[in-house]
Amino acid sequence: MTYTPPERVSIRNIRQVHAELLDCVNKRDEVEIDLENSIEIDLSLIQLIEAARKTAETSGKSISLTRPANDTVRAALERAGLFDSFTSDDTKFWLHKEKR
Repeated sequence: MTYTPPERVSIRNIRQVHAELLDCVNKRDEVEIDLENSIEIDLSLIQLIEAARKTAETSGKSISLTRPANDTVRAALERAGLFDSFTSDDTKFWLHKEKR
């Protein structure tokens, strides 16, 4: 199942996004998140996805991105300071690359 959040996600609509993503994860063992059309996001979406990844992992489910993070998502990751602390799994998840 593929979940596509709205183009703009912020603290103002994160509850809706959370409910939709949770519904997808509850219905399927594998969920792909399509962020390609994201044009404006804040840290709330990054935090939600990270929490969903951890929850899915402990529940024997899988969450992935349909494609590597676009420029908007990369900018949010950069603003959050997450690139510096990426593990190999984080690099594979967000960028679809092996960590060097």
